[in-house]
Amino acid sequence: MSRALPRLAALAIALLIAACAGEKPKERLVGAEEAISLAQKAEAEGRYQDAVDNYLIAKNQGDHRGELGIGMLYATGRGEVQDFSEAEQWLQPAAKAGLPEAQYQLGLIADSGGTGIVQDRRAALDYFAKAAASGHVAAAYHLGLAYHYGRGTRVDEKEALRWYSVAADKGNTDALTGLGLLYAQGRGVPENLARARQYFDRAAAAGNAEAMRQIANMYLEGNGVKQDDAQGYAWLKRAADAGSEQAARRMATQIRDDN
Repeated sequence: MSRALPRLAALAIALLIAACAGEKPKERLVGAEEAISLAQKAEAEGRYQDAVDNYLIAKNQGDHRGELGIGMLYATGRGEVQDFSEAEQWLQPAAKAGLPEAQYQLGLIADSGGTGIVQDRRAALDYFAKAAASGHVAAAYHLGLAYHYGRGTRVDEKEALRWYSVAADKGNTDALTGLGLLYAQGRGVPENLARARQYFDRAAAAGNAEAMRQIANMYLEGNGVKQDDAQGYAWLKRAADAGSEQAARRMATQIRDDN
């Protein structure tokens, strides 16, 4: 007779006794890495409460991505009422722990302000600088933007050029457009409309609406190219279709003027 049968019988008896005694099987513990993966999957599928539950599991195990995830839900209003103040409370520990995305998101909140948040562009600059130093591409672009227009700091076109270049090298089309503007305006670099157009073309080819609007302006004003209203309005329409409100307003104004 097989020796396995007595062992199986003994196991069955043990399970029966445990069931009669009301014992429940232990729940499987979910680790932080798995919890983050489950949270992100739930968020992508619109199961926001499941996402929060799993982000909390990760947070309670010391993984600051859990706090980042919940902070992002509040910042974007996905699954929660959009609440920048609440978002800050969750994002700050993650930012202090060195998560670049949390630093970037706090920078966006401080830069724009909002309900319960006082606009503080100096604080925004600091957050963007920390995130950019860790390689965050969008933060590098916003740092360039701050130096270009003096948001939270003095205007410094050289620094704007530096940070736009960092972000543009990683494919950020807003940064490409920013570089085009610096060359078109001769700010921090010698004016070079041909080079400006090259940057605008690269950004426009990737779908950047502001770059399309700038190309439209070049044709409408004859700035660096032969003045051409037809080309200008064609580019304005492309920009408006891509989401540029300024291009849409200019087109509407022109239609009224023509009538």
